[in-house]
Amino acid sequence: MNTLRAHALILGSGPAGMFAADALLQAGVTDIVLLERGRSMPKRTCPPGPACDCRTCDVLEGEGGAGSFSDGKITLSAVRGTHAQQLFTDDQAALLTHVEATVRQHVSVGIDYAPVPTLSALVGQPGLRGESYPLLHVGSDGVREFGDRFCADLQRRGLRMMMGWEATGLIVEQSIVRGALARDRHGEVIPVEADAVIAAVGMVGTPWLERQLRAAGVDLATGPADLGIRLETSAAALDPLISEFYDFKALHTSADGISVRSFCVNGHGFIVNEYHRPLGIRGVNGHSFLRQGSNLSNLAILATIDTGFTADPKHYVRTLAGQINAAGDGYPIRQTLREFMPDTANVRPLGVVASNPKTRPGNLRAALPAPLADAFTSYITALGAALPPVLAPDTVLYAPEIKYYNYRVPIDPRTWESLDLPGLYVVGNAAGYTASLSAAALSGLIAGQAIADRVTRSAAR
Repeated sequence: MNTLRAHALILGSGPAGMFAADALLQAGVTDIVLLERGRSMPKRTCPPGPACDCRTCDVLEGEGGAGSFSDGKITLSAVRGTHAQQLFTDDQAALLTHVEATVRQHVSVGIDYAPVPTLSALVGQPGLRGESYPLLHVGSDGVREFGDRFCADLQRRGLRMMMGWEATGLIVEQSIVRGALARDRHGEVIPVEADAVIAAVGMVGTPWLERQLRAAGVDLATGPADLGIRLETSAAALDPLISEFYDFKALHTSADGISVRSFCVNGHGFIVNEYHRPLGIRGVNGHSFLRQGSNLSNLAILATIDTGFTADPKHYVRTLAGQINAAGDGYPIRQTLREFMPDTANVRPLGVVASNPKTRPGNLRAALPAPLADAFTSYITALGAALPPVLAPDTVLYAPEIKYYNYRVPIDPRTWESLDLPGLYVVGNAAGYTASLSAAALSGLIAGQAIADRVTRSAAR
């Protein structure tokens, strides 16, 4: 059996994996292997038509990571995308300037948004609280351009990137991670030995990583998780908020005390499917382009499920998302606002036609537990008070939208190294603490720098 050898092995080419490689290369560590089970960026396409059954989901898997089919919102804040946790020290947060500069270097166009003191459409609306933050928007076209160019740059600098290779198991010796077993493009399983392994496996790789860690005796922690719906309406209906701040945050608390918020706003955008194959879940997401657009806009409406709601929010969200899929014969479901809220949708139709054919008509209210259905109803009612056209009867709702459903891996926040398995660094969304490109990138940079320091000290001895 052939064996590969490297100073560092990176699993996954999303932002966390790419920036980990960047930090290593900057420090002079060039013996790096990166395994990516998906396809290269130019080959990543979501095929047209109503089917969602690809063996590899190009929306979630491949060069550049799942974020390459996102809307390309780069949050220039170290506290955004961290589940409201203060994960990073001031010195670590300062690395965000490197993330920003790297993104700008590899995209042709980007639009900057400064925080606004108030969102005027929400003034006098007691049901909603507005927030904004520094933002660089590069669009779905720009974020794909970034992933393509950055990966190419890393390879020019010495990264060995193995496309179509899938990690099948961690190599653990005496509770120390020594590498990983990998299946190559021909189906042969090959050991890849390394002084350090960086698990940057993202959303789709999370179930595999959880199995590996639990088998090695690691106790994973639960924590908050988000389950949501995505609302699609005319671009004009949402424009009063989007024009003031593109990715506006409008926060709400339901009568049952459930925190609900807007998330991932997409002006003149589209609704897409995400096929989380290891979980057997098809969800929805939104994106938009800088160079093309639709006459529709969309946003996610997320309800935070915490341990006050259920003992294991991660398990709850996964299970409920599967049940919603079951109501759509294995697919996400969609429903007009007239059907979901017949007493509220009372303004004139806007001519909205659902943009996602990979969903199925369904009864969203029947598929959701009553407290969540009521929380979403309460939120939409409050949003409609601020933006009345949103309450048009042909506004479309989709579900499920799932976020932050990975279990938390015990790590040293100074290095992102596993506290239970030395030699393993768990970064990005797979670690269970981050939920944005920027935060994932920061974790990768921190791990890469820590490994580079370790390699340098070892060489000096």
